[in-house]
Amino acid sequence: MRVLSPAKINLGLWITGRRPDGYHNIVTIFQTVDLFDEIHIEEGPFDVRTNINIPKEENLVYRALLEFGRVVGKEVEVSVYINKRIPLGSGLGGGSSNVATVLKAVNEMLGRPLSEEELLKIALSVSSDAPFFFLGGTALGSGRGEILKPLKTLDLTFTLVIPNVVSSTSRVYSLVRENHFSQPPDIDLVLEHLMNGNPDLLGNVLGDIACDLYPEIGEVVRFLEFLGIKPLVTGTGSGVFYIGGVTPEVERGSRLRGWKVFEVRSWPGA
Repeated sequence: MRVLSPAKINLGLWITGRRPDGYHNIVTIFQTVDLFDEIHIEEGPFDVRTNINIPKEENLVYRALLEFGRVVGKEVEVSVYINKRIPLGSGLGGGSSNVATVLKAVNEMLGRPLSEEELLKIALSVSSDAPFFFLGGTALGSGRGEILKPLKTLDLTFTLVIPNVVSSTSRVYSLVRENHFSQPPDIDLVLEHLMNGNPDLLGNVLGDIACDLYPEIGEVVRFLEFLGIKPLVTGTGSGVFYIGGVTPEVERGSRLRGWKVFEVRSWPGA
């Protein structure tokens, strides 16, 4: 079985408070885009490999399939190979997307022994973002990001600029303080603006923290602002995006600095 695993961007992200379990409550607008990892799954001895040699014990898919096996009562006899194109530590959700994509595919291969609710529970046990990828498209996320409300699918082009730094989600969140808490603007109004390609109501306080923590991310943001573009960090970075296609100035400036550039479109998802 060959399946595609999409990236996501956080069009906006607001932290509303701290939870008793140590996580934070957030409100975010998720959007899948047409940048994909390619995953091959076949029957065979249990194994999870990637083209960039991520140790399997550190791979979220490996951890999710171990839990899948525990729930069904036997080891899952599948071999998974992931061809990674979504940059690691970029805030594009590649690992979380891989989890949801593989869980759905393996469950199908094995005759659907688990319900979608059980699959979602497994996915959430390894990643707060993973449940979104069972849905895809445009969605409002709250709680840890796992409480999802489908929204009218946006049809937009985005440019992603990825500097050569891997951002640590845990490090960024460790710097969150009460002064970072806020309530989001009216989401309907945000979406209305977005449908017209207007990002003026968007924000991401985690992105602001990431820019301070990783100077390379801040350099991307300042470069795009110098060109008159409104950039936003996705998730905890390191990826920076803006609404619109790649311009010659963005292409040339990014290549000179060794940054990756992708022009992508919103993708409708499952």
